[in-house]
Order: sequence, then structure tokens, then C-alpha cells
Amino acid sequence: MKPDLKREEALKKLDMHAPPNWEDAISRGELARLLGAGDQTGLHVVIGDIRGSTHLMREAISSREYAIITTSFTERMRKIARENSGWFDKFTGDGFIVYWLYGSKPTRFLEEVMNFCRRAHEAFKGEIFPAHRKNARNLPAHVGLALGVDSGRCALEEIAGDFTIIGHAVVGAKRMAEAAWKGETLCNIRMGHVLGAERTLKAVIVLQETIAKTKEYPEHGQEAYRISFR
Repeated sequence: MKPDLKREEALKKLDMHAPPNWEDAISRGELARLLGAGDQTGLHVVIGDIRGSTHLMREAISSREYAIITTSFTERMRKIARENSGWFDKFTGDGFIVYWLYGSKPTRFLEEVMNFCRRAHEAFKGEIFPAHRKNARNLPAHVGLALGVDSGRCALEEIAGDFTIIGHAVVGAKRMAEAAWKGETLCNIRMGHVLGAERTLKAVIVLQETIAKTKEYPEHGQEAYRISFR
């Protein structure tokens, strides 16, 4: 396949992930160039993970109802992402990846990222969790949505016929999501510094220093920030 046709095919595959206004952030030509060259670009990344998801499945009264709730969760997170200029990367059954292409402007889309996190927690607590609760025989106390946030240069790569993002920010967001408790949003110190330096966010979020026990630092943990919403 010719390079131009291959890039056009790649753009079509990305349409299912893209927010309605994506061309306001990056031109179609620039996105095609990134896809064709395998270059890296600046991205904010949010990874969501449902704590205790295996217990939800095991304790579900109705598997059909569990599937319906899971579908509702996916659709709700995708909708909130799209409404906040986020690209919905993938759904894994109990989690997702959302990213924002900021290019060379790391302060771009920070408000949208934080608004997505706030609304994602609200939707899970107010809509998704109550539905699971009604469909559960037993429900452990740690079940809930955890979010991890990071930022940095990543590449959009085609894997198994679809596109996904690869880079340190993906790993960082994943580690924070794994370390977060239900209802928590965590970020590492680098992302905390980025968020803390943005004046417009001071009326929106509160950053609290904390320790996150991650895969790399399981014994003593690593310095991190807990993000709370005003």
C-alpha cells in the first residue's frame, strides 16, 4: 500500500477514538505525518481502572446485567472524554485510556483533563456503582474507580489492526492508577509540578503530597500527588 493511502487508512481507524473537535488541536496533515513517521508528540494520559472488578464479576447476580452495566460504563467514559476533547484509546473490560494531543504546548488541555477526571468519578459513583451494587450478592468495600494521570512524549502506533499510544506517560499513568484507592486520582511528581504551575487550575483542584506504592517501588513507594476537586 502506498504511504499516502496507508496514512489515510490510519486516520480512518483513529476516527472511532477521536473527539468531535480534534482538528482544532492538530491538523489532519500533522496527524498523518506522525502516524506515518512513527514520531513522538506531547500527550496527557489518563488511565482508569475499576478496583475490585474481578469481585464484581464473581458476585454478579446476572451476567447479562453485568454486561449491560459494563457497556454503560464504556459509553459513559467515552462520552465524557469526547466532551472534554479527549481521545478514547481503548477499553479493557475494567478500564480505559484517554489521551490529549498537546504537541509542544504542555499546558494545553489541562483543564479538560481535570474536568474529565472529576466527571468520570462522579459518573461512576452516581450511576455505574449503584447499578453494580443492585446486581451484586456481596460487594467488597474497596470496589471503585481509580484514575492515574501522567504527561509526556508518546507515539501513536498500529498494533493488531488498531492504533494505541506507547511511551513513558502511559506507563506512568498506569502505575498511578494501580496505586490509587477507589475514588482517587493520583499523579507522579512531574505531572504534579505541571498541574501546580497552572494558575487557572488553582480554583479547580487541590494537590496533596502522598506516597504511591508502585510496581517499581513496592517496598517504600514513590512520591506522588493526590488530586482532589473543589
